[in-house]
Amino acid sequence: MRTHLKVAFLVASSVCAVVAASRAQAAPMDPTPERLYISPSSYPAGWNCQQIAANPQGFVTANPTLMVAGRQATPNDFPCLPNNASWANMMSELGYAIAPSAFHPARTTGFGGFALSLEASFAHINADATDNTGTQYWHAGTQGTVDPANHKFSVVNNNPDSILQIYSLKARKGLGFGFEVTGALGYVANTSLWVGGADVHWALLEGYRTGLLAYLPDIAVGGGVRTLGGSPKFFLTTVGMDAQLSKPFTLADSAVLTPYIGGQRLLIFADSTVVSLTPNVDPLAQCGYQGANVPSNPNGTAPYDGGPVCSKRLTLANGATVPNDGDFNNQVTFNKLRAHRWRGIAGLTYRYEVLYLAGQFAMDLEDPSAENANASVSGDKQWTVSLEAGVFF
Repeated sequence: MRTHLKVAFLVASSVCAVVAASRAQAAPMDPTPERLYISPSSYPAGWNCQQIAANPQGFVTANPTLMVAGRQATPNDFPCLPNNASWANMMSELGYAIAPSAFHPARTTGFGGFALSLEASFAHINADATDNTGTQYWHAGTQGTVDPANHKFSVVNNNPDSILQIYSLKARKGLGFGFEVTGALGYVANTSLWVGGADVHWALLEGYRTGLLAYLPDIAVGGGVRTLGGSPKFFLTTVGMDAQLSKPFTLADSAVLTPYIGGQRLLIFADSTVVSLTPNVDPLAQCGYQGANVPSNPNGTAPYDGGPVCSKRLTLANGATVPNDGDFNNQVTFNKLRAHRWRGIAGLTYRYEVLYLAGQFAMDLEDPSAENANASVSGDKQWTVSLEAGVFF
């Protein structure tokens, strides 16, 4: 038992070292939802929402005859709009990548059994795909590389990874009545994101060795949840519900080979926080923010609508002035995403004494758009290859 604990400690230490060594700062595949914006075609020639936000007085001065509702147009009339199609596609694919892997046969570790392992999953994403707005959402929606000339990140990721790598430390514990629980903690390579979650599965039929039932496969059902951390810009959680069949085969009385197949239902929940679609503009500094327009604010004026009170103003063609508060309209949230996906699973585990090795392949059973077209999800099917190594005792 002492030897087993030493091996377990070695595996855990290795994972902790890898996680600690990963960079905490922004990385090339970090999501950048602030870049997922639309500038409508109705904008004046030569202007887009980014240019207007950066130079509001220049826009007003250059367009003295541009009218909206009988008055001169101002930056408030031309905000950036969130590209909800790009957001939905990127979150759906990222949610698939971090989904609970259901990486185990139907048979549990047994009452009192325990397994500690390192899992590496390689999930395919549609890195060069475009959504229905014509946007390459992984190119626009991830950080990109650092320009060696000025040490700044690029404004677009020209070469996003086509495979997301997720490395996790997992601990499985067998309980009574055929139940097993799993805890997992890991990180997404080439990002500053981490993944955590837990699983539970229930073996409905396992352990028969003699008689007619010995020919039947083990059967189990279960579920798990994974949530993504490391970004203040959004919340992403994937729930998986699965069913599996497996059959162990003993080799030379010292090893066990167990193939298994299964199906999994994925539910992906993505919610954005307030995101600035003009991250290079500070709306507070641009307006000379003096607080909210409420009765208790000495700078406020009736009607008290709770909006921003600005000391800086824009001068219109007729000499009148208006508050320079247009960039506040560029602070947005994306539509909530509730995506549903089916995927099939096939795997193989090998156990020799305390050593445990496994491999698994999972793939969408239908196009993601089949159930999620109303959310503008249009990407191709995804697949994941997972490998696992650990100790079992």
